[in-house]
Amino acid sequence: MKRRTALRNIGLVTGGLLLMPSCNFSPDRVPIVLNKLQITTDEEILLESIVDTILPETDTPGGVALKVQNFIWIQIDDCASPEQQASFLSGLRSFNPLVREWYYDDFVSLDAEKRLEILSSLLEAEDTPKPVYDFLNTTKHTSVWGYKNTEYYLTKLMPYQLVPGAFSYRTITINPNEKINTNA
Repeated sequence: MKRRTALRNIGLVTGGLLLMPSCNFSPDRVPIVLNKLQITTDEEILLESIVDTILPETDTPGGVALKVQNFIWIQIDDCASPEQQASFLSGLRSFNPLVREWYYDDFVSLDAEKRLEILSSLLEAEDTPKPVYDFLNTTKHTSVWGYKNTEYYLTKLMPYQLVPGAFSYRTITINPNEKINTNA
């Protein structure tokens, strides 16, 4: 064996061994990495289940299928003030204990009807703690905003026609089954 080939092989093996600890082969789920927020996997799963309750999958893809929960995390991480981030995380972290206290079970383990009932009652109740109410309200509005900004929504449900588009000065009867564009 030539000395140059042996040194090259030793270098490749050493480099591979140095990179090996950074590879994670465990079946455990790793939480999303954000710049400012530190969240756990359980918090990420809880937000997914809330988004799935707000935007369930029907004949169209739901919020989780379109990764709306990632949009929420990124919006809160990048665009919210530190006070808003703290309020959001406070509401998120006190949401599940509140559900456990009032409904005797974790939110994630409940069926879809019960989860929808819980969200509706928490948003309508006057004795809902302010951090939880603010968290649910922010999550609801950001979920809808994120859904309306997905590629699926903008290309399949509400296709955008470039300006100037087709102008029509005649009266048109709107067909309720026809896809329309609210931007035109």
